[in-house]
Amino acid sequence: MKKIVFAMIASAFVLTFTSCGDKKKQDKVNQKVENVKESVKEAADKAVDKIEKGKDNVKDAWNDAKDNVKAGANEAKKEIKEGYEEVKKEVKEKVN
Repeated sequence: MKKIVFAMIASAFVLTFTSCGDKKKQDKVNQKVENVKESVKEAADKAVDKIEKGKDNVKDAWNDAKDNVKAGANEAKKEIKEGYEEVKKEVKEKVN
């Protein structure tokens, strides 16, 4: 009977020790998984921030380009009109 009780106590001790060891390993694994999740989330947030900033930069560049094109078109229009007026004046002088 003493051998059976000793075997039961020894088995309980071994099971308890093994369970605690597994729990610590499981906790470590869970912590690493959480760390990876957090790192991925932080990386995704940084990427979104950079994308937003890039989007704003592209939008600003687009608006600047659009303004430059408008200014260039207005300057060309002005030069064409001046040239047209000069040619018109020369033609009138030659006709008269």
